[in-house]
Amino acid sequence: MSVQQLIDTDRAFNDMAQAEGTGKAFIAYSAADAVLIRPGSMPLLGRPAFIEAFSKASGSTLAWEPLKAEIAASQDLGYTFGRYTLSEGGEIKGYGVYVSIWKRQPDGAWKFVLDGGGTTPAPVALP
Repeated sequence: MSVQQLIDTDRAFNDMAQAEGTGKAFIAYSAADAVLIRPGSMPLLGRPAFIEAFSKASGSTLAWEPLKAEIAASQDLGYTFGRYTLSEGGEIKGYGVYVSIWKRQPDGAWKFVLDGGGTTPAPVALP
């Protein structure tokens, strides 16, 4: 498994969010017991909590881009780090950075097991 394949997975995750909605993408790309850390809120623990939270969310769009990735020597864990933009009604409302920890599933697919981020005052350049 190459680092590029993990970056491509994160990009496909974002592509799905843009095409089908953030909630649907987070549910599809999460491991069953994943944790989502959100600024100013309690973490979401597990896919059932994602389904409940995202069924109530509306009006905002989250778009992100991975800037860096690494995969453990064991080839079963990796991370992506990147930047995001939050928009509402086509207007940018905020910027931030994120990190996703990914775990290879028995079928070979990557699913995130931990995702979180924080806001930044402006877009972030490559590290």
